[in-house]
Amino acid sequence: MKKIIGIISGVVILILLGFGIYKFFIDCDRIDTFYNRYFTLDEMDYAVVEDAVTVKLLDIKDDKDAGQYIVKLLVLNDAKIAYVELGSVDPHSVQIDKISLEYTIDLIRIDEDGATLSIHPTLDEE
Repeated sequence: MKKIIGIISGVVILILLGFGIYKFFIDCDRIDTFYNRYFTLDEMDYAVVEDAVTVKLLDIKDDKDAGQYIVKLLVLNDAKIAYVELGSVDPHSVQIDKISLEYTIDLIRIDEDGATLSIHPTLDEE
């Protein structure tokens, strides 16, 4: 009986892991764009900016206490990862220097439903 429960729980864990991988990597849209152009993302979609930086929208949450939406982004560049949180009020913009390129991401707008957002990546010139 313990062996059957172990097998069933193992199968359930594998199914949940497979579903999570599918939702994170496969069930999303890709947008190719350039710096200094804004683009719109739905939840779990990602944008590739000039084949250098990938910006993935993880979540948009309505923070009723602060009166704003909180956006969670995952930014990847050359196997380096930065986790970014932007707010519709504060912080509206963030400068990322943890990865090999230094650039700024500005939050342009979030729709009324909190389902899509528009952001504007800018490469910081030195």
